Amino acid sequence: MALINRSIVENIEAKYIETYLMQKGFKKGDEEEGISVVDWVNNLLDENKIDIDEFERFLFHELFLGKRKLIRVYQLGNTKKIKFPEDWIDILVEKYGVASLDFSAILSTFVNSKNRIKIAGIRSEENEKGELTRLRILFVILIEVYEGGTYRDSYAYIPVDIDFIKRIMLIKVWNRYGIPDENQRPEALLDHIKSIMALLFHVSTRRYMMKHKKVLYNMSKGMVDEVYNKIPAFSQISILESLISDFEQEILSRLPIVNTDIDENGKKVIPKGVMEFSDEIRKALERLAISDYFYNRSYDEIWNMGVDAVIARIKFNDNENVLTSLSGEESEKPIFCTKTFMYLKKSMEDSKLVERLWVAKKRNRGTLNIRYDATDEEYLEIMIRSIIRYTEEDLEAALEIYKNYESRSTKTITKNDKRNVS
Repeated sequence: MALINRSIVENIEAKYIETYLMQKGFKKGDEEEGISVVDWVNNLLDENKIDIDEFERFLFHELFLGKRKLIRVYQLGNTKKIKFPEDWIDILVEKYGVASLDFSAILSTFVNSKNRIKIAGIRSEENEKGELTRLRILFVILIEVYEGGTYRDSYAYIPVDIDFIKRIMLIKVWNRYGIPDENQRPEALLDHIKSIMALLFHVSTRRYMMKHKKVLYNMSKGMVDEVYNKIPAFSQISILESLISDFEQEILSRLPIVNTDIDENGKKVIPKGVMEFSDEIRKALERLAISDYFYNRSYDEIWNMGVDAVIARIKFNDNENVLTSLSGEESEKPIFCTKTFMYLKKSMEDSKLVERLWVAKKRNRGTLNIRYDATDEEYLEIMIRSIIRYTEEDLEAALEIYKNYESRSTKTITKNDKRNVS
């Protein structure tokens, strides 16, 4: 029997269900004002007024996005054992009583203490050879929540999205609070579903190892350089190399510095072990140019510079294994305008590894705030941190930003390998 329950509503939000129904021409009558969305929808279902297939498609779409803002991105390994529909059917029938790769039964799928996990829907896409190109599975798990001083049962919907073209698997969860059992908390649910996909369905994945940390470094450097290179004074620093060199020589001629070397041009230089003097002068000029440009400018003016995304916060380990976490010193100031970041930028560049990166991206309505987390070698974690109701386009934008810098990193590695071979 098709019924909506409180768990479905709270996983989507009542106002979005109401909006969908109003767009379909439904409106509460005077006698229905004040009743819950659950009762209103179930009345419509009892009266056969709702197109169930259409409503199921809406629910399936919403439960793949919306509140499920904590996302793990796994790299697919060998897909030979899972690339055809028949590779899935036997296991689905045996373990979940599901005999199709295209169904949605969210309104009629209920879990309880005896059967705590089920599949509420599956959607698949194939190419002309009959090979799967995309497979989306919606798991539903019974959990217990603590609200208002009481415990009650609820559902956690965990969507799995396998893209055979992009060779990635996404597992998402609502980063929900008020769950007393640590085995039912978001991270534990993600671990559990990943284990099911690996052990039951034979989905193999490849570890990122350090690759995603290098990509996040390239992303941070690329975004910072994009902004800095649009600052007129910053772009002029490179023409001051001769002046910087002369200044270093002048200082060395006047100060009794003990530790000096002679370079290939016969000039006195300070050994790198003491200080990279010319580089420190260059960095001081960069700080001057940046501080001058952003002095008394508001955060929003950055978007007028023609940039697509900016760094909001960063966390990295330097070469001395010191974990550094930086954010804007003031709420209105981006991280790359802060003195702390400009002083520590060299340490990050030497490390070339970033653990976590918070990025702000302009969208049509508001700003998309994304956290990329590379602390685990097995997967890349993405958190959509905005209070917005994020869409498929927002998720694609978050994945595309990473993919762009991943491609650049791969090209750089390829170039270096060719140099090493030659």
